[in-house]
Amino acid sequence: MELVLVERRFEQPVIFEDIQKQERAQSWCLDAYHVRFLKTFLSKDRRRMLCLYEAPDAEAVRRTQEQAKVPFEHAWTCQNVKSPEGSLDTSRKEYVVVERVLAEPVSSEVLSSALRSSRGCLELYRASHLESFLERDGLKIVCIFRAPDAEAVRTANAQLGAINADTWTASVHTS
Repeated sequence: MELVLVERRFEQPVIFEDIQKQERAQSWCLDAYHVRFLKTFLSKDRRRMLCLYEAPDAEAVRRTQEQAKVPFEHAWTCQNVKSPEGSLDTSRKEYVVVERVLAEPVSSEVLSSALRSSRGCLELYRASHLESFLERDGLKIVCIFRAPDAEAVRTANAQLGAINADTWTASVHTS
C-alpha cells in the first residue's frame, strides 16, 4: 500500500463536514478501490486542503475522488518522513503546513538530515518539525510543523535558507 496525498483548493471557503459528508456517501467506492482515509489538513481560511490516504496507488484515489465528485487538483504518492522529536496530536487546534517544490530531487535521507540540522533554528522560534510527505520523485515536499504561527516557521526557514514555497496554518482532522 502507498501513501497518497491529495491537494484541494476552493474558490470559496468550505466546511470540512460537507467534504467529509460527500466522501462518506461514497464510502463504498473507497472500499471498492481499497482506499483508506487517514487525515486532512484544512487551511485556516478553509480554501485549501490536503488529504492523506492509504491506497494501492494514486490512480485508485483519483478514481474515488472523481466518483464522489469531490474536487481535487493533484493526487500523488509519497513517503512519510517523521520527526523523532514529536508527533501529530489531533487534539491540538492548529499546525503550520509548508509546501515546497524543488528544482532537484531529494531523497528521504537528505530530507531527514536537513530537518535534523534545522532543529536548533526552529526551536528559537518555538517551532518543531513533526512530519513531512515527500513525493516519490523527490521534487515536492509537504512539511508539518508545530509552531505558534505560520510567521515563526517562515522566519526560521528564511534563516535556514530553505525553499519556502507556501506556508499556511491548518487544523487537522481524522475520520
